Amino acid sequence: METLLTVVVSLLVGVVIGFLASSWHHRKNNGGVQAKAAEEKLQDYRQEVEQHFAKTADLIDHLTDSYKDVFSHLSESAEHLLTEEQIKNQLLNRKAREVTLKYLKGDEAKDPSDPPNLTG
Repeated sequence: METLLTVVVSLLVGVVIGFLASSWHHRKNNGGVQAKAAEEKLQDYRQEVEQHFAKTADLIDHLTDSYKDVFSHLSESAEHLLTEEQIKNQLLNRKAREVTLKYLKGDEAKDPSDPPNLTG
């Protein structure tokens, strides 16, 4: 009878230990899955942010090129359509503003590769 009691107690202890080990292993693996999912989500977000800023930089480059094209067009038109006296009068009339015809005039011009200053 003692042997039977020892076997039953041992069996119960083994079942309890097995259950605890199994639930610990399950929690450990589930936590790893959740951590991996969170890491993948973070990586996706980082990639999305990187793509956003790359696209924004491309759009700003395009915008800058468009401004340069407009100023180049204005410069060519001013030289072709206006006399030297008309250009000087326009410069005097717009003296207080940042975006002026002085950009269009060669000797007073900024470097054409500089983006325009649109304040004022």
